[in-house]
Amino acid sequence: MITFKQIPEYCRPCLENLVKQAMGFACGEDHEKLTLALSWLDEIYDESTSPPLIASKLHCRIKNYCQNEDPYAPLKTREIDISRDIFQRYGKDFEDSFRKRLIFSLLGNTIDFFRPPEDIEEVLKTGLTLAIDHVIEIENRLKQSQTIILLTDNAGEVFFDLPLLKWFSQRGYEIYYAVKPKPIQNDLSLSDLEKLHLKIPAKVIATGAEMVGLDLDYASEEFKKLYLNADLVLAKGMGHFETLSMKPGREEIAFLLCAKCVPVATALKVPHKSYVVFLME
Repeated sequence: MITFKQIPEYCRPCLENLVKQAMGFACGEDHEKLTLALSWLDEIYDESTSPPLIASKLHCRIKNYCQNEDPYAPLKTREIDISRDIFQRYGKDFEDSFRKRLIFSLLGNTIDFFRPPEDIEEVLKTGLTLAIDHVIEIENRLKQSQTIILLTDNAGEVFFDLPLLKWFSQRGYEIYYAVKPKPIQNDLSLSDLEKLHLKIPAKVIATGAEMVGLDLDYASEEFKKLYLNADLVLAKGMGHFETLSMKPGREEIAFLLCAKCVPVATALKVPHKSYVVFLME
């Protein structure tokens, strides 16, 4: 089993940049407040704890301190607008098969604040090669499955997920679309989805965990029961890989992600910025 481990020379500086960004979005650029936020990182940082869990604790503290429930709202609006436009122009090109719909959902993971959103246009033009390709293994697993959970990542990815959700729905799967209960970073939250007024071809459920990625210790009992009993879980993004590879809570999880940072690429043994469809057993 592949397990993510922190590489401090990469993870610590990344968390420092994230703290500065989050405090800037939440309270505005202020040297004293940035210094305070960095002191919180000193207090919370632990090399044995996954970076998403550390980041989540910091986000919640910053939101409370600044009295700003959704600091990343402007960034999410921009990502959603970009994603909607790309979906309208390219979405139908990926409807031929389950594989293409899965790849299209994965392509949405290119868009977030760690990389320029224009990157996805380049990938759409040049094509995508998977560094780990377990699509066939997932298709075989689906033959024995009925209940599926798709753990969402960034807010803009909702448009990239729609064709895949529709595929599951049309074939009679019980498909759940799992979102964050409250705004956290630029992840898709229940309130984001409600504002979009989209017809989601799945049962929408909140994880109950106000965090990047997922740790079942923070999830609601309702979601935890669903997660543990689902036939297949598809988890999007690095945050889910970083948290769930360390504490999966179940025997199988399929990760869909772009390895945007060196520690994640190192854990998966793939080149930096590679795309991965990885069924962890």
